[in-house]
Formats: sequence, C-alpha cells, structure tokens
Amino acid sequence: MKRLFITILFIFSHIIGQETTIKEISLSGLITDRGQEISGMDWYQDRLFLLPENLGGFLFTIPKSVISKTLEMDEPQPITPKQTKFTTPDYSSLIKGFDGFEAIAFHENKVFISIEAEYGGKMSGYLAWGKIDPNTLEIKIKKDDLKWVETPIQLDNISYESVLVHGNDIYMIYEANGSNLQKEARQTIFSPKDGNISHIKSNNIEYRITDATKVDGHNRFWSINYFWPGDKKLLLPGKDLILSRTIEGTSHSRSDAVERLIEFEIKDNEIILSNNGPIQIVLDPDGSRNWEAIARLENEGLLIATDKYPKMILGFVPFN
Repeated sequence: MKRLFITILFIFSHIIGQETTIKEISLSGLITDRGQEISGMDWYQDRLFLLPENLGGFLFTIPKSVISKTLEMDEPQPITPKQTKFTTPDYSSLIKGFDGFEAIAFHENKVFISIEAEYGGKMSGYLAWGKIDPNTLEIKIKKDDLKWVETPIQLDNISYESVLVHGNDIYMIYEANGSNLQKEARQTIFSPKDGNISHIKSNNIEYRITDATKVDGHNRFWSINYFWPGDKKLLLPGKDLILSRTIEGTSHSRSDAVERLIEFEIKDNEIILSNNGPIQIVLDPDGSRNWEAIARLENEGLLIATDKYPKMILGFVPFN
C-alpha cells in the first residue's frame, strides 16, 4: 500500500509540474543587437521573416531548412539571418506618435504590418499593407496603403500586437483582453477588398496576447500569452480562464509571471479557445522573458522570439 501511495504521488507530482523547456536556437550577427527589438514573425514560402520594431529598412530571414537542421544537431553553429529590403514610407513623419512595428503576416505575395502609435496621450493602431517580390524578397509598402484602427480601450503602450489572415480578411488581435478591462472582448477585422472595419467576439483572456501564428486548415492558430508581474496595475488581471482548464506548472506555481502558448479557434463568428490545452513554458528564475513573436514549425512545434528582454532569443517549443 505504501509503495502504491508513493507511485500515485509521483505521477500526480509529475502532472502538476508539466511544463515545457525551450530549446534556444543560437543566433549571430545584427539580430542579436537588443536595439533591433524583434516584434513579430511569419513564414513566406520556406523562409521565416523576423520583423524589427524600428524603421531600419530591412527584415531578417532564415530558411526553414536551416532551422530544422539546427534543431537536429547536438552542437550546431549559430545561425546568421540574412537581411532583406523593407521599403516603407517614413512612418515617423507620416504617423503622429509612431511607436514602431508590432506584427507581420503574409498571404500569397501580400504582406500586412501592424503599427502602434501614441499621440496626445492616446493609443492608436494602424494596418499597413504591401507586396513582396518572390525573387528578391524585397517588401514594398506605398504611402496610401495605410488604415487607422481604433483600439477597443485605452491602455498605455497597448495596441494590436497580432495580425493574421483568415479567408479574405485580416484579423488584428488586441493585446489586452482581460475580464477587468473589457466586459466583452472583441477583435478587429479589416477587409482589403473595400477597406471596411468590422469586429468579432472573442474570449476574455488575462494578461497579454503578443503575437499569433498563421491560421491552419482547421481554423486554429496559436498565440503567446505573457505576463510580467510589473504590469499588474496596468492589466488588472481577473480570474484566469486558462488555469480552469489545466494544472499550473511547477515554476508557474512559484511565480506571478506567466509564459505560455495557447491555441484559439475561429468558429461560429467568434474567436474561442480550442480544445487543446496551453503549453506552459518553464520560467527563467532570473526574470521574465518578453516573448513577442511566434510561428508554427509545421507539426513539430512552435518558434518564439523575444524583443530585447532579457536579450534577443529565438527558441523552439515542441508539441510533445
């Protein structure tokens, strides 16, 4: 009986502590400069594009084959991403209070970029769109291809940090959707065909949603759900809906920080949590990592990246 009790206790403890350790992908070159502030990423053809927050005139890109090969090696060499031209208007002059790029999404040879701005104490979002040359990989965005998008509420330094394509529309996911911030959370839909803005209901998710993957064939996509405890007064966290569906991991049970990946589904004109549980990431005991970018690596797992806190990190999170 004692042995059975110990076995049950061991299994239960393992379930409680179920978290996933990130496999860091070593990088070299300019991308490791914290000043680049990676804020989003997405696939185009067989290349991963990483979006710096600032107006630098370029994006970083890494072939999928290089990432996959690196993950298979025990002691791989650092990857040096290439830079591709990113030709845009001077948004620092065009947009009052321009604060930087936040998200990127590709659809065929079109590209969509989320922009954050703060002017006169008011936060605003913008959506810009352009084309990518499939041969040179240069992206060009014209001055008039820009849409102002109102935020659902006003929170300092909070806007639209996720952009994804669903059907013929562009979905922009607002960063803060907690129950104490929005009674009924909703997300923004932009129609490239006529330029109209509409909205779609979504779950109240506590903390921040900082990026999203492409939508898969089942109308599902993964997002980063992140919380730095220093944002408690800003985000006013309510009841954590995610924790009602799972068991808190060991490192999370010892910290107020949250670093996890959650999957959504677009269904019946609403964005809801899918049946898949969250992926809880083993927390760094030295402090929070500000995860800002995510992309799915086929059926293997998810790639995620930080901006500059505590440094620029590209990591892989397996599905199992």
